[in-house]
Amino acid sequence: MQENVPQAYLPDEGPDLVHPLPELHYKEELNVAAELVDRHVEAGRGDNVAIRFGDDEITYSDLQRRVNRLGNGLAEKGVEPGDRVVVRFTNRPEAIVSCLAVQKIGAVALPSMKLLRAKELVHIINNAEASAVIVYDDLLEEINKALPDLDTVETVVAVQRNGVEHDHTDYDELTESADEELEPYPTERDDLALMLYTSGTTGQPKGATHTHRQVLSTADSYARYCLNVTEDDVFGGNPPLPFAYGYGDLLTFPLRFGATSSLVENASPGDLLEAVENHGISILCSIPTAYNQILSKFPDGPEEFDTSSLRLAVSAGEPLTHSTFNRFKDDYGVEIYDGIGTTEMLHIFVSHREGQEIDPGATGYPVPGYECKVVDPDTGEELPRGEAGLLAVRGPTGISYWNRPEKQEEALIDGWSLPGDIYVHREDGRLEYKAREDDLIISSGYNIPGPEVEAVLEEREEVSEVAVVGSPDEERGQVVKAFVVVPEGVEGDDDLVDTLQNHVKNTLAPYKYPRRVEFVDELPRTETGKIQRVKLRERERQQYKD
Repeated sequence: MQENVPQAYLPDEGPDLVHPLPELHYKEELNVAAELVDRHVEAGRGDNVAIRFGDDEITYSDLQRRVNRLGNGLAEKGVEPGDRVVVRFTNRPEAIVSCLAVQKIGAVALPSMKLLRAKELVHIINNAEASAVIVYDDLLEEINKALPDLDTVETVVAVQRNGVEHDHTDYDELTESADEELEPYPTERDDLALMLYTSGTTGQPKGATHTHRQVLSTADSYARYCLNVTEDDVFGGNPPLPFAYGYGDLLTFPLRFGATSSLVENASPGDLLEAVENHGISILCSIPTAYNQILSKFPDGPEEFDTSSLRLAVSAGEPLTHSTFNRFKDDYGVEIYDGIGTTEMLHIFVSHREGQEIDPGATGYPVPGYECKVVDPDTGEELPRGEAGLLAVRGPTGISYWNRPEKQEEALIDGWSLPGDIYVHREDGRLEYKAREDDLIISSGYNIPGPEVEAVLEEREEVSEVAVVGSPDEERGQVVKAFVVVPEGVEGDDDLVDTLQNHVKNTLAPYKYPRRVEFVDELPRTETGKIQRVKLRERERQQYKD
């Protein structure tokens, strides 16, 4: 059993995990970093390019040396097996090196979204009881603000690339003086390797835990069977590495197969097209918003850029529309494989497979290795084909929360995981997405809990009451909209809109701010006084249709 992992923080009743594929039958002693890097070097693939970043190429042998040096350096700083280590970067090679180094010494990588503010970081880091932070200097400011309130952090390692002054341990000095030989810690397959934090409708971030076996299983089920990955592939895209989606697409999948990861910092649509041309991306991974931006901002993209290396694209984070699928296929000659995955499940568990006929009106079939059924939310009984209900999933990954027993119980039904989505299981076997079960707003692939934004807006004295919902948007799928009741004597004008928006931006990750604000006299309520957000959402949908 892994050291320094409080067993009381792991669920007593976890999900039922099944491993029907032969590739998922891993040996008892298993270290994900060794599987993703060392195995390739030992097999003679050390000269394969593991990472492309700008004009830089990092081979598997070089990646192994970097991982080993950092792993030894972290161990010298007192990081022990089982410790949680926050990894806070943009999409840079040091982010991949840091996660793998943490895992190689038996600790648990905890990637952090770059836009999180100090208040959010304090909750996450204290909840995880993290002992160390590895941070890109461009993202150091919020960590410095959070430090006085962090209970367990003993070491901060800063990667100085932008000249930001700091008095923390320097990443380059730490790695340059460290040994480049490192044996992987003998972790067991069910030891924790990765923690990712997600937010639900309560606004309280929840830590989703993943083991060494589960990280590998996402590659050996979805990537192997649905994408048919080979070592000649180059994965690229703009999902952040701290997203479960980005972690799989840009770290686990390419490195599992000896392929290449193309990293682009803060990638715009133009940056992605340039990376396709310069890095030879064959599998492009993004969200519908980005595909729509590529199509709208670069109508002559296939003529401006050499995109002949593309063989398929992957989409997740929000539903993919017929229009986006068809337009991208017409322009770029490749199909977009839509998929549904969650932070808790680690990656995609429903998708079409390469070579199958894609029906853009459906997400697809259960990924090999997974089972799916649609159940009655009240009884848990499986519903007949064609009826909408709650999606239940079972496979090599499942929902397992860190120190959230009440949420853990809600997330399972008879051992099956409940991602929280409403689906129809069609007669042809495909699963068709209908809606989220809760109030989560999905905007440009970001999950934004409305109540969290409400709580911040209510801090302002200019706000008497507020309700936040998702409002349909052509480009982003949804945007955050706040319905605000102001107290007597306060003017609901453009200046107040700016004030409220800036308050949210300065308190929470900026992508959570309400892009639309409407001042109203009152909010719809039930007889018991509860705000009826469903009426506000329905009104927004109707106005969008009109």
